[in-house]
Amino acid sequence: MSVAVEQEKKVWTEQELAALPDNGYNYELVNGELVMSPKNNFQHENICLRLIFALEQFNRTHKLGAVLGSNLGCWMNNRNCRAPDISFIPKERLKRLGFRPSVRKFLPGAPDLAVEILSTSNTRAEIDQRLKDFFSSGTRLAWIVDPENDCVEICHSPTDRQLIASGGFLDGEDLLPGFRFPIADLFKDWDWE
Repeated sequence: MSVAVEQEKKVWTEQELAALPDNGYNYELVNGELVMSPKNNFQHENICLRLIFALEQFNRTHKLGAVLGSNLGCWMNNRNCRAPDISFIPKERLKRLGFRPSVRKFLPGAPDLAVEILSTSNTRAEIDQRLKDFFSSGTRLAWIVDPENDCVEICHSPTDRQLIASGGFLDGEDLLPGFRFPIADLFKDWDWE
């Protein structure tokens, strides 16, 4: 008679996650398992940079909070550690958490705005699970950028989602009041000439 022995999953600490090597992979913790994904491609980073630059420029003018990139570790309520491509956290929340620019901790909870830029390796199930983690941990708005189809999915919950084509705009709503960015600008060619 054989007996199945369930192995206990490792409980990762923030220090262990932060100490992982810079070896060409991005790391997240999902359901107790360390998940590695390769660095992103040129198109992904170009879109990410365009949007993060626009958000940061708007944020600096209006002093609304912090815009951060994909290296920010965020502890979800279920102890997954996620790293959205772009995050925005309002200053009131940062003050309440005691966060200053010099804080060297992962964010407890999800960012208020979480932005994900799809790559060819992303599955619908994976994105759905990311959204569940984000919204159950404090996200109020998520943008899922789809470079294959030149569109963005605007999410107010894991189920309240609207697809906006390249003729539309990203709207900061109550998180970044007055922020509007043309979706087409995420995907356009360079205008060097």
